[in-house]
Order: sequence, then structure tokens, then C-alpha cells
Amino acid sequence: MHTKQLKLLFTAVLLIISFGLFAQKERVRGIYRTSEDFVKGNLSFDNNCNNKNLRIRLNDFFSKKYITVKKGDSSLKYMKKDIFGYRNCKNDFFRFKGKIELFLLNAGEQILIYKHIVSKPPTGRTNVTNYYFSLGVNSPVQTLTIKNLKNAFPANSSFSNFIDENFKYNTDLAAFDEIKKTYRINLFLNESLVK
Repeated sequence: MHTKQLKLLFTAVLLIISFGLFAQKERVRGIYRTSEDFVKGNLSFDNNCNNKNLRIRLNDFFSKKYITVKKGDSSLKYMKKDIFGYRNCKNDFFRFKGKIELFLLNAGEQILIYKHIVSKPPTGRTNVTNYYFSLGVNSPVQTLTIKNLKNAFPANSSFSNFIDENFKYNTDLAAFDEIKKTYRINLFLNESLVK
């Protein structure tokens, strides 16, 4: 009987340790409170990924609406809806849209493209990548669809024609031009503005 209790206790400890490992998928370097902070490079709570006394937790394992900043013995909570985004220790930028995190693919282009990987899709399906876009950092994030892109530029009929001629499916909109090192929709937008 005593052996069964020890096994149960050992299993519980392993589950708690595993839970802690999966709860934080990556180290966060710091947060951008606003889009202006992002543009200026003003990173709040920058720990340079070396400071052990400062930890930023995304709390994304249970999809919580807030992040936690632990600094020494104090703990602060910030609502994700009130934060623009964060930078991880690999120097990647993520923007918040509600409770989800969107990975920015192309900083510096006019149409910013983000991706969100759904890592736990319904049973029997593989991971799904959802793409989003915004017109610069100050615009709201929208789903990357042909309809939404055309609606974002209602007066630009040349751009609308470029989209119709070159993209059959919404997933095609995230195509990258390897030669010009930019996303194709930005190439077509620039061409449409020249005409």
C-alpha cells in the first residue's frame, strides 16, 4: 500500500514539473505597451534574456487574458488587450489580438502579415496556420482574405485587379517573393500605386 502512494506522489510531481515546462513555451525578452513603443524600440521590462530576477509569463497554456511580469518578489499583471506585443529571446516579434499571439513576418512593409499557428486543432487534423494583416502597426489586425484586402483599399482598383489576377485562394496571399525578399501583396500594392 505504501509503494502505491509513493508511485502516485512521484507521478503527481512529474506532472507538475511537466506542466511547468509546457506552460511557458518560450522566454520573453520584453513587452511593447503601445504601437509607438514598438516603432521607437522602447521595450518595457527588457531582461536581455539573462536577468533571472525578471520573468515575463504569457500564460498561454490556459489562454489567460493577461501576462504576468515577475520582478524579484513582486508580481504584476497586464491585460493582453492593453499591450501591443512582445519580443522573445530569439528576437521575434508577436502582436496580441485578443488572447492570441500573432507572429509578425514582415516588419517594415506597408501591409504587415502575421501568422497564428493553431497547435491543437480538432482531432485528426494537422496544425493549421491562420494568416492576418494590418496596414502598418497602428491599424487593427484583420484576417488575411481576398475580400478584406480589397476592402482595405476600396479606391485602388489596380490593386484589386492584381489580387484577382494573381491569387486564387486566401492562403496564396501569404506568398513570399524569394528574389525581391518581400511578400507578393506588397509588391502588387507598390505597382498599383505607381500606375
